[in-house]
Amino acid sequence: MFFPKFRVYYLVLTLYIYFSLFDRFYVVFPVKEIIKKSVQAKIEDRRYLLTVAMESPLQKRLLERLLSFEKKDLQICDVVLLPDFFVDHFLSLQNIETLNTTVRSVVAHGGGNITGIPQQIQQGGNAANTALALARLGMTSHLICRTSLFGYHLLQFFLGRYGVDLSGVKIDGDLAITTALEFQADHANVMLGDPGSVATFQFEALTEHDLERIAHAQLVGVTNWNLNRYGTSLAEQVFEYAKQHNVKTFFDSGDPTPRLHDIPEMINKVLTNSNLDIFGLNENELQQYSNNSYTTQEEMIQAAKNFKRKIPARVDFHTSQFSCSIQRTTTIIPTIPQPRVIRFTGAGDAWNAANLFADLLNFADDERLLFANIFAGMYISSPEPIHPTIDMVINSIKKTL
Repeated sequence: MFFPKFRVYYLVLTLYIYFSLFDRFYVVFPVKEIIKKSVQAKIEDRRYLLTVAMESPLQKRLLERLLSFEKKDLQICDVVLLPDFFVDHFLSLQNIETLNTTVRSVVAHGGGNITGIPQQIQQGGNAANTALALARLGMTSHLICRTSLFGYHLLQFFLGRYGVDLSGVKIDGDLAITTALEFQADHANVMLGDPGSVATFQFEALTEHDLERIAHAQLVGVTNWNLNRYGTSLAEQVFEYAKQHNVKTFFDSGDPTPRLHDIPEMINKVLTNSNLDIFGLNENELQQYSNNSYTTQEEMIQAAKNFKRKIPARVDFHTSQFSCSIQRTTTIIPTIPQPRVIRFTGAGDAWNAANLFADLLNFADDERLLFANIFAGMYISSPEPIHPTIDMVINSIKKTL
């Protein structure tokens, strides 16, 4: 008779073989001590439903793949991102109740100072963050956007020094600024923004130099549709041009809540268009596009699969608990819990960058998702708001094996 813990091993192995053979739906949780953790009363958590081996073959396979690349080979991968750069001003707050009480008290006394609020200024914007993360990973990234002269100097400081090509930045516009209220206890952030020239960026703003960059890239990504009133036409035209030159395409709309009435047109012209290869989104965005509410992870995954049936593009779906890629098959990789989360803003951009990096290098789906999960996890838990390098990811994986 099997001892209880061996029953767990046997169940895990059986499920893994079953799902792998049918190649339809599999979950891998790449943590060395997962079996031990499962036996210690965590098996009931749905994130630990299916795990693979104590020594984590997936992590080893990912590590071997990362070690097989020469850094100089990564630089031949050109990625173009557009059209947004923001200056992000972060305020670290405990919770909404405390802030509300404090602000009301100050206002009741006619105004005054609220001191002791940790604050930070850094680069922001989906395109800028993704371009920076890809540059940190060793790829050649290009940012196309419109900002002010002051914004351009900030771009040189935040992105240019890490190798992001800024030759496509136009400096005759207005700086976009976001103030992000990060509530630590609630694990949520509220962003107050002025989109500046991001709100009016059109395809006609692209120069011959910009079009040449896109034509010679391996991938072009259009982001921040939600804050660009011309976002639908921009994405539609950029992707049409890219496909004329056999360039892979990526789209991340951002939170569509401000433009709910524009969603049907965008779905019709961008998401259902065969020119789009990869659509990246999070759980909030999925809820808006699928018109479904859900309370469990299973319902969330089913909603994503149902939505995928409506569009030809691959759906890459990321949450704080798992990531999922849906094309002909569905691959799900739970995230690795971080002992300390320092920031929430930018996590999706970090995940997207790593996901695209792995896609361009032809990682297997499970390797790609695991790499993106690890990369994003390292970013949100880093003391400094800068993305890890490929060597840092490699060293992090080595420590877990």
